[in-house]
Formats: sequence, structure tokens, C-alpha cells
Amino acid sequence: MSMDSAQAQRVIESLRKGIPPDGFVRHFTVGRASEITRLTERLDTATPGALLIKANYGSGKTHLLRFIRESALEKGFAVSSVTLDSKGAVRFNRMDHIFGAICRNIEIPGMPGQKGIGAFFNFVVEQLKRAKYAQSTTFWWKLTNNWRWDFSAALDSPAMFVAVRAWITGESSVQNLVEDWLLNPWVYRSQRRLLYRELVGSLWRFFRDPRPEWFFHSAEVFCFHTRSYAQSWSALRDLQRLLCESGLKGLVILFDEFEDVITNLRNIAYQKEAFLNLFKFSEGKLYPGLSFFAVTPEFVEKSMQLLLDRAIPGMSYLTHEQIKGLLSLIGDKQEWGYYNTRFKTIPTFQMTPLDVKELEELAMRILETHGIAYDWEPDLVMRASDLDSIVRKAASVQIQDRARHTIITVVKALDCLLEEKE
Repeated sequence: MSMDSAQAQRVIESLRKGIPPDGFVRHFTVGRASEITRLTERLDTATPGALLIKANYGSGKTHLLRFIRESALEKGFAVSSVTLDSKGAVRFNRMDHIFGAICRNIEIPGMPGQKGIGAFFNFVVEQLKRAKYAQSTTFWWKLTNNWRWDFSAALDSPAMFVAVRAWITGESSVQNLVEDWLLNPWVYRSQRRLLYRELVGSLWRFFRDPRPEWFFHSAEVFCFHTRSYAQSWSALRDLQRLLCESGLKGLVILFDEFEDVITNLRNIAYQKEAFLNLFKFSEGKLYPGLSFFAVTPEFVEKSMQLLLDRAIPGMSYLTHEQIKGLLSLIGDKQEWGYYNTRFKTIPTFQMTPLDVKELEELAMRILETHGIAYDWEPDLVMRASDLDSIVRKAASVQIQDRARHTIITVVKALDCLLEEKE
């Protein structure tokens, strides 16, 4: 993979902190070819549903998610990367929160530096307008009801139809409101009259929607939280549909810090709702796209331990192995047995740790990049055997984030050599 000096410097800055370098993650992914193939095959087949990515903190979760992101963008998917934060406004029991976060972080392939629902609409509208006169597609006609724009047979979410229709007017104030509404749908629960006035009533010079204002309120057109968040799910399906109709393969959603459901969601009812939402993503019915969830290897056991302890106090003192044994006896006869059964149906992926040889290969790639970044030839100063020795010493430290520790150590050694040379 080629990179210029500026790109190489950004890569080294990331590696200096042990962070996977944006845009070049795959170049610094070594070994474990069969496991990497399994991940990319999931993208190639566009298999609907969720995949649990298992890795310890500091041991590759972020690297794997960024690897999937880069691969998905290259293969023609849009991507949205969401970091859960129950203390903020990204709670997984609230699908309106999740929908807003997904809209905020959408990336379109071929549009570097642009992100969010605005970039999404600009891309989709441009692609649909190009195709609207084509004889091979009927989507535009279904979307607009033969240009009448009074309703749409193409979208599941009436809110998404209102948003697309308003966006196509090109009015900047209207587009700003659409963007803020979809990014923060819960904020507009009490502002439905404003949404009707600005996105429907005042736009009659562009289209004429014959439905009265009371219909929009009665049908909950502007609500993402009612009826078990039905419109949040239908709007998510519409994101997928619009991207596919615009020539992409769909939307890949990456969820990081999913352990937040256990550690920061204190209400057991909220935690159960979050687990149920995970199961819904896994089924691939409410959202027929691909989703990936980063968790620790013990996530399922910790989740079941939490549920069991609420039902039978004292379970929190059991080990994960004891929890597994208890669950095998319980089966699916009780409520927590139901959750255990559902967790088992979710496909999982766990990358094996890098061995020393693979870390040495990674170190060599870092050495080459360091040379490009600072215009020097480190291989003339540091022998391969010296580099391997640094790797072996760093890799011998018994910590979870051994790979990250090794990367930081290698970069630090190269930095020191460069300072001595100058």
C-alpha cells in the first residue's frame, strides 16, 4: 500500500498512541488470514443480522471494527460507527437514540471528510435524480407517487418520506431542520407543530400534500418513540433501502462499547430492552442489513449473571464457569433461560491473539512507514535482528493489550533512533 509523507506521519501519530490508523488499518492487519477471510466473506455475502466481535479491552476490538469499516467502504457499503454511552445520549434501550446516532455517523464511500445525514441525503438525492428518467427503475415513481409527492409507496417510515421530500426542495433552513430533527428525534417530541409547519405546510410551492395537519399528529408521523419505537426501526430500514436504490450495497452499522449496556444502564428493565434490541438486530427482520457489536469474550456470561442476580440475589458471586453450568440446567423454561437461548443464536467472532512472528511482521511495516514519514532509512540503522529483539521483549509482557504495548514500544524505539541520528 502506497502512502505519502503526510499520510505516513498521521499513521505514526496514531500508532504512537496504540490507536489503529484511520485509512490504513488493513495495511497493519497481519496474520490470521482465515479469520480475516471470514469477516470479509460476511460483507461479500451481505448476510443480514448481527455479529458479536469478541475481544478484551485493549486487545483489538477497535482495530477489528476499523478493519470492517475500511473493508465495507471499499466494497461499496455506507458505514455508521456508533459508540454507546448510556450516560450521554446513546442508550441502546432507546431506539430513537440509536437511530439519531446512526444518522450522525453515516459515511458514504467516495466522500471522504463528509459524514452524517446531510451527506447521506445529498448522495441519495443526486443518485435518485440521475436515475429518475431511466426506464429500468420504478423506485423514483413509487417514492414520489408519480411526482405528486402526496405519499410514498416506497418507504416504510412516513417521517423519512417527509424528510426526503423536504430535503429535495434545496432550502437550507429546511435542510438544517431536517438534519437536526433526525439527529435528535427525542428533542422534537413536543415540537410536532413546528415540524408540520416548516416541513409540510410552508412548502406548498414545491408540493401539495392534501392531508390536514391533524392527520400528521394522529398518525404520529413525527414520532420516533411510540409503538415500541416502530418508526425508528422503519426509518432505519429506509436508510438501507435508499442506499441500495442509490447504487450502494447497503448500510453496515458498527457498535462499539456494547459493554455499556451492562456497566452504565442501571435499570434492569432498560437492560432487558437493550438485550431485546440486540436480538432484533440479530434476527435481520426489523433491520435487514449488517451490524457488528464489539464485546468482551465474557459478555454473554456477564449479561446472564446480571439477569440471574436480579431474579435470584447472590448470583453475582458465581464465576462465569458456574454461570454456564447453571444455565445448562435451567434450559429455556424461565425468563432468563429465554435470554440465554437468544444469546446463543447470535453468531460470534473472536480473533486469536497475534503470535511473536506476526508481531515481528507488523513491526517491519511500522519501520517502513516511519521511514516514509520522516524521510530516513531506519533499516540502515536498526538491524532486523534488533527489531525482532525489541518485539520479543515487548511481547513477553503478560498483559491483555500485548499487541498495543508492542506497537507503542516499536514506535518509541524508532523515534529514539531518529533523534540520535539528527
